[in-house]
Amino acid sequence: MKLLQITDAFFPVGAFTLSNGLETYVQQERLRTPADLEAYLAAFLRSAAYNDLAVAARAWDYIDDFAALLRLDALAAASRIPREVREGARRMCQRFFRLAGQMGAGGLERYAAAVRAGEAYGQYAVAFGLYARAQGIAREDAVAALAYNAVSAVVNNCVKLVPLGQHDGQRILHARLGDVLCAARLALDVPEEEIGLALPGLDLRAIQHEHLPARQYMS
Repeated sequence: MKLLQITDAFFPVGAFTLSNGLETYVQQERLRTPADLEAYLAAFLRSAAYNDLAVAARAWDYIDDFAALLRLDALAAASRIPREVREGARRMCQRFFRLAGQMGAGGLERYAAAVRAGEAYGQYAVAFGLYARAQGIAREDAVAALAYNAVSAVVNNCVKLVPLGQHDGQRILHARLGDVLCAARLALDVPEEEIGLALPGLDLRAIQHEHLPARQYMS
């Protein structure tokens, strides 16, 4: 139940304010149809497996190795080339710290203190993985839930931005559930030296987002 709570769309870490470059794809008319969204999700999941999903899996592993956790935090931040995406992940992390504290959930105190002291940057995927381990959530379940949460957010954003019908959105989401699990399973075995591998197109659209003439999202 704790995992369902933190991956619910209404869990207020601020994810709903971020499109991570998706808005650029829509404004540039690169994403206009359900078929375009399916192609985007395939690319998005390939990238996520080597980024947030792998970071969360490693953070789960490093709960008792704080030096490794700080190294992972630095790697995760450096791997986020677009400034808006990097800052968005930092803000989500800080909100997650506050919510975890209000819920009385332990496991994040040392990482939160390091972020406050400037010893760590603060990345949401790191905090998510740590929280999952501290709460006794299985590594595989945590990463799969994070993957589903990310894909669901993309679909929801497309429903609003393109726009697409709600039924189209749910049909596409259902069709991609197998890909979500594949990405999560891949992420479990990504070595630390491969974290940060990305698709340049996703990063480029996120960088261009800062200069769009009108924006609904912060990234």
